[in-house]
Amino acid sequence: MVADRPADRPLRFADAAQEDRFQLDRLSGALSRVRVLTIVGLLLVALLGMMDLIYTVHNQPEYVALSLGVRFGLVAPIWLAVFISTYLPGHARRANVIYASATVLVCWALAFLKWHTPLYFAETNLLGQTAFDVTLVLLMSFFTLPVRFPWLVGAVLAVVGGISAGFLLTNEGTRFNDSLMLASVLLGVGVLVVVSVRTRENTERRLFAQREQLAELNAELSRLNAEKNEFMTIAAHDLRSPLAALGGAVAGLQSGQIAGAEKVDTTYASIQEMSQRMLGLVDDYLGAHAVEHAKLPVRSERLDLEVAVQTAVRRVMAAARAKRQMVRFDVPTDPVWAEADASLLAQVLDNFLSNALKFSPAGAEIEIGLLRGEDGRRVRIEVVDQGPGIPVAEQSKLFRMFGRTSVQPTAGEKSHGIGLAVTKRLAESMGGAVGCESPVAVDGTGAAFWVELRACPS
Repeated sequence: MVADRPADRPLRFADAAQEDRFQLDRLSGALSRVRVLTIVGLLLVALLGMMDLIYTVHNQPEYVALSLGVRFGLVAPIWLAVFISTYLPGHARRANVIYASATVLVCWALAFLKWHTPLYFAETNLLGQTAFDVTLVLLMSFFTLPVRFPWLVGAVLAVVGGISAGFLLTNEGTRFNDSLMLASVLLGVGVLVVVSVRTRENTERRLFAQREQLAELNAELSRLNAEKNEFMTIAAHDLRSPLAALGGAVAGLQSGQIAGAEKVDTTYASIQEMSQRMLGLVDDYLGAHAVEHAKLPVRSERLDLEVAVQTAVRRVMAAARAKRQMVRFDVPTDPVWAEADASLLAQVLDNFLSNALKFSPAGAEIEIGLLRGEDGRRVRIEVVDQGPGIPVAEQSKLFRMFGRTSVQPTAGEKSHGIGLAVTKRLAESMGGAVGCESPVAVDGTGAAFWVELRACPS
């Protein structure tokens, strides 16, 4: 979600990374405008310089020399430097100081030239000449250049204050009155520029924030669509085999190919097993969907974790015996109590234990530990397997929906990439957390999955 701007820091996103993205977006979007402005500035410099050369060189050659010196010696190089800077590496870091400085220097240079104009042309209106040129540059620059607001305010103050002070301190009589009027005009234009650009930047920020929100929503929709497609692919794959086998068994019974009491009983048992397997798959998928959309009621109560763990161990003993595995639970000397939902915690423990059995080799020993936090506020249930371990680079996938690692079950068991994501959400719904540490053995094998819960007094 896009961060809001705090009230005490106007024109700035609270998230520094988002502020940087906005500034880069603003600068990159304005590069073409900056280049056009500098080219227009260079053309105007050349045009006005040529006009002075053509129309006044015979009347006031000294003024023409001054005009050409200011225009081609100061103004043109400034605009050219700005144009070239847009193609240089690191322009984004220097953009604000370049744009603001260029605007101030051009305005000062033009004001310096216009200050001398009445010295050569007595009938020239100082106010009209100077106000027009400086105002035009101010408006063109700050409505074209993406200058950050603090730099904009500083540049406007430098232009208005510098020119006004220079004219008021060096003029007298009629020219002083014109200077006073010029200072008022420049002040008004400066205020207009600051207010207008502030409003424009606020609008740009809102639009940028909306674009980022839309991009996040589109990314989330794409993720959900991909997840839905993967979900359907996995469901179809997992249900296809038992359905085909179920159809074959029913067809054999109907055709009489499966005859004899023993074979019929075995077939019925197989049908029941396959039906239960498919029902379990559907329950897994529906449970994952419910957890994903936060539709789980949580009934927290004070639980004896020793009882909860021993009950979970009994539920997996048949699967452990099938792989000749052992499940060892180090019972703590004192009771350990936690605030949790008994049903949700049972799902968490079942998932951890079934994964430990699934990814450990035949004959392995699964260890369960029950630990108290040093501060006494948290308790941890830890399930340690003897599997191959999980590569560090892949551990970030563990608790994501459909996240799979390169580690495979040891006896061809199914792995949907759903269970750990569900486990994480179940634990968080109870105010707990889950995690994994791997490897745990000195030979680089094994993994420890844990769930932490809020402790209750014994």
